[in-house]
Order: sequence, then C-alpha cells, then structure tokens
Amino acid sequence: MPRQSVRVGVSACLLGQEVRYDGGHKRDDFVAGDLALVVTLVPVCPEVELGLGTPREPIRLQRAGRALRLVAPGSGADHTDAMRRCSEARVSELERLDLSGYVLKKDSPSCGMERVPVWEGRESARTGRGAFAAVLMARLPLLPVVEESGLRAAEARQGFLARVFAYRRLRALLDARWTPADLARFLEAEKQLALFRFPAACRKLERLAERAETLPRDELALRYAEVFMGALT
Repeated sequence: MPRQSVRVGVSACLLGQEVRYDGGHKRDDFVAGDLALVVTLVPVCPEVELGLGTPREPIRLQRAGRALRLVAPGSGADHTDAMRRCSEARVSELERLDLSGYVLKKDSPSCGMERVPVWEGRESARTGRGAFAAVLMARLPLLPVVEESGLRAAEARQGFLARVFAYRRLRALLDARWTPADLARFLEAEKQLALFRFPAACRKLERLAERAETLPRDELALRYAEVFMGALT
C-alpha cells in the first residue's frame, strides 16, 4: 500500500514545530523520523488553529461543578466553547482526508488522550481527556489513536502500525461495493495477519457475513468494523 494513501494525524509539536505555549516543541524522534517514512503525517495544533498564538499563556482543564472547562488560569479566559467549535470543524476536515490513525501529545489539555490533569481549586487529578482529543475520539471512535509515550517500545510501535494499516484495509473494503463474499475473503486474509489470536472475534465476523442479506448495509458495516477494530485494540 503506497505511503501516500495512508494518512496519520499528529500533534504538530511532536514533529518539531514550535507551537507550544512557551514557543518550543516536543519533537519525538520516532514520530518525526521512522513513522514519517511509512505514512503521510498530517500535523495539527488545536491551540494555534484556535488563534491563541505562540507563545501564549498556558491553559488547563478545570472542573466547574459538573462541567469541564478549558481555561487560562492567569487571565481567567475560558476557551471551552471556542475550542469545541474549532475542534468539530477540524475533525470534519480530517474525516475528509480519510485518516487511518492519530498520534496525540501526552498530558496536553487540548491533545492528551487520557489521564490529563484536571484542576479543581489548587488540586488536580489525572482524570481528563484533552478538549480536541475528546472531539476526535467521539467522532472517530474506531480510529487507531495513541499518545507518543505509548510508542516507546518496538512492540508497541509495531502494534500501532498494524492497527493503522488494518484500519486502512477495512475502510477500503467497506467504502467499496462489497458483497458477503468480500467480507468472508477479507476475514480469511486478516486471520493470517492478526486475528488468529482472537477466535471469538473471528466467529462474530463470520456470523455477521452470513447475515449480510438480512441486515441493512450501514448497520452491518458498522458492526463489522466495531468487532474487527475491537479485536485489534
């Protein structure tokens, strides 16, 4: 599969772009190096794209009753609603680019995937998800997503790339005019790559293919994708 056909979104600071609040970056050698050689990277910095500028005052996730807000504690500026609108628009653009994966910046109040600090008064707890990451993962729940810290080990890198390329193959199948026979052939091919470790998932996918004539195509495609990517994850 040509490199150009597989696009992976990435927090721009991980590529060495000086977009951090302090005017710096967080270049990751694997992401900016080896990963960039095998896929086409699509850099995104939600905070810069929101218009906050570089450098800028720091922002953080802050608890306000039951609500979670994205605020600048120094000035008190609340960017929650603006970031949500900006993120929705950006994710729509990324959907049109047909991404096959995403690498997010750990601990970022906009891009962190999990365990992002959430402040309440002077205390914080690692219970949050970045404001942009939350929109991305809600809109594209099956997309392979990882933080750069999750790509330290060789096995983890191989696993992420396997999911990225499997997702791309799955999308190519489901975006075409597939038949039940195509679903069966796809599963047989994938068994040789990864799913042989997940016999329960294989059986579910086989049963779904057998029911192809009785389920609406959109419902069948969604359920097939959920089982397939769930097994890989």
